Amino acid sequence: MTNTASGVTEQRSKFAWVLKELPVVIALCIGGLILAHWQPFAAGGATGTFVWMLFLVGCILAASMRAMAHAETLAEHYGEPIGTVILTISAITIEVAAVCALMLGADGEPAIARDMMFAVLMIILNLLIGVIILVGTWRKQEAEFNLQSARNYLAMIVALAMITLVLPRFTRAEAGGFMSDPMEHFVGVTSLLIYLAFLWVQTSSHRDFYEYRAEGSTARVAPAPHPRSANVWRPIVLLILSLVAVVMIAEGLAPNINGLLSDALIPAPIGGVFIAALVLAPEGFTAIRAVRRQDMQRSINVLLGSALATIGLTVPAVLVIRHLTGRDPEFGLEGPYIVLLVATLFVTSFNLNRGRVNVVQGFIHILLFFTWIIVILDEASVST
Repeated sequence: MTNTASGVTEQRSKFAWVLKELPVVIALCIGGLILAHWQPFAAGGATGTFVWMLFLVGCILAASMRAMAHAETLAEHYGEPIGTVILTISAITIEVAAVCALMLGADGEPAIARDMMFAVLMIILNLLIGVIILVGTWRKQEAEFNLQSARNYLAMIVALAMITLVLPRFTRAEAGGFMSDPMEHFVGVTSLLIYLAFLWVQTSSHRDFYEYRAEGSTARVAPAPHPRSANVWRPIVLLILSLVAVVMIAEGLAPNINGLLSDALIPAPIGGVFIAALVLAPEGFTAIRAVRRQDMQRSINVLLGSALATIGLTVPAVLVIRHLTGRDPEFGLEGPYIVLLVATLFVTSFNLNRGRVNVVQGFIHILLFFTWIIVILDEASVST
């Protein structure tokens, strides 16, 4: 009798697990339909398309929430910083795949990779960093983290961002924001080597740089640990499925967003910002949830790690695609965006240079994000 009851309980547990992951399954199905250009509300015109988009955004958020939960399970199982590395590598690998898919498309633009990398940097370093600072310091004066981690991340982010997104605009070998072949080879190999070196340092010799310890203490300060998962493969598989779902639907949304923006006389780059924000949703949710548990260190690791990986992995992948297809990518930003990038890197480096942040610094990052949006709108008004 006991064995029978135990079997029923086990079956119910499995059934409950399936129901819990149902949003991911639904999101994957919807993503496949969108990629097949299915428009169930096309007869409803702009209103029908808008309703359909809202539904898809809800599916993306559901998949992102599940990705956040599975990433935290893995982070607790493996500990910092390996858990954060798993989340970062998984998300950025899919982001790189999305950029490459857009480049290989029939309407692929040479500046797609540049625009995506820049959008990701502006969202992470301004919007998301600003949000976690505000959340982490709203009820107290300051939030603290390991200063060594921020310095290491930012030194590499600043170097790679300036080399890949600013320098090509000023080199003379190629016009515009393009690079010569030798320069491309140098930048691609350097970006990959720097990121691989960072991974080696983060996971081996200098792991202490990415863990927070209170002043004068040798013990890591962390929130109450979650129970470890007995079956580690389940959260790994579900994390990958959740991230795939997010990117599939985000890519499928792009044509509809551009059409709606055109009808509403809103610049097309805003659609790129929206897609980048949706793709970054898993990292964003994870960082916000961590800082709500008073774990500012994990939030810093997730966000700055994603920003670094965006450049370190996207640039080599794009240059490989360039040699396979012959399509030259344009990396150099235009003047107004170079100013915004430099301002963002300066403010981020300055604000994170003490190992503690306050609410005023959070507002400054949010201000820079909205300045970027205003510049996009201003540039679009001049071009029209």
